[in-house]
Amino acid sequence: MSAHEFTLILDHAPTEEELDALFEAGCDDSTPETVAGNGWLHFDREAASLLEALTSAIRDVESTGLIVCAVASDDLVSLRDIARRTDRTYEAARLWATGKRGPGGFPPPVTAADGWSLYSWAQVSEWLRTNLLTETAARPEDRILAAVDHLVRARCLLDNRSGLTALADLLTPRGRAAS
Repeated sequence: MSAHEFTLILDHAPTEEELDALFEAGCDDSTPETVAGNGWLHFDREAASLLEALTSAIRDVESTGLIVCAVASDDLVSLRDIARRTDRTYEAARLWATGKRGPGGFPPPVTAADGWSLYSWAQVSEWLRTNLLTETAARPEDRILAAVDHLVRARCLLDNRSGLTALADLLTPRGRAAS
């Protein structure tokens, strides 16, 4: 077993009673903090894997009635962030994204509005490593944090637990059986 550090973001700052309930539910390995009106729980959890640590922490937190709405992650990046992380210019990152430099196939933005796009660093760094033979790569842990964050956010967008079955179905790509 290894210790895994991560932060879960709640939909509100917990009350004293809710903090007591968290402790009782096994979240004594977390440190609460209030950031912009939301509760943040910084975990240092022992588990066989980061994924196991995340899922057990989310289950423990939500057993108290609190709602986990995100996992802190540095995955969403702008083209300026990509340029900074790769020690390249903004123009180089923009040209990769538009397919005017490099082999093409740059990951699409996760979200885009009015000329402002955000990309998944896990996807971009893999593209950079594969296509430009750079040492830039997201750590496997970063990919897990990003994936769990996106899933937790999607679940909260559904605003109900009945949508989880439909969400789980999306996780199994067509043509492949669940393992």
